[in-house]
Amino acid sequence: MSDADASDQENPVAQSAHDAAFDEFFRQNKDYLLRYLVVRTRTVFDADEILMDAAIRVYERWPYIEASRNRLGLVRKIVHGFWVDHYRRQARRAGREILADDIQTLVSDGGTIDELLKLRGYEELHRAMATLERTAPTQARCVRLHYFEGLASAEIAEQTGSTAAAVRTNLSKGRVHLRRLLRPTRNEGER
Repeated sequence: MSDADASDQENPVAQSAHDAAFDEFFRQNKDYLLRYLVVRTRTVFDADEILMDAAIRVYERWPYIEASRNRLGLVRKIVHGFWVDHYRRQARRAGREILADDIQTLVSDGGTIDELLKLRGYEELHRAMATLERTAPTQARCVRLHYFEGLASAEIAEQTGSTAAAVRTNLSKGRVHLRRLLRPTRNEGER
């Protein structure tokens, strides 16, 4: 029996443990990572494509990631890099920047959060969220974690170190602030 055959016989056992650990981690975190990408992409299809490409890299680097204290943080960093690369490739292929389609203003005075969620991936919402992050970072973080990443008020409170009541207040104020930012501007004399 050659050395190559001996190493092939040992490798399946190590590979099996490697696969099982990766598989368990990916199963537990796939929904979270997909939500993370859906917030940043225009479609679920793009998010799924990016996640599958990133999963290959995570699998290749799994021994290093598995030894880390913050596995999810490292994986999220890899996923984020693949998200950036995805849009860079699309822009190169198109020979120009990718811009969101022109859309009608969906948020009116009585707008709902569902209307905000329809705007995911569009420039207007990104600008509004950037403004909210500068002017009211706690509100912006609560809105992002709740509506874009799907966390409950209690989970957000745990992550931010505040109470669930404070999170609900910040969500309410954040929605009002976003509606104002997304509403078409009016001339001072108009009502």
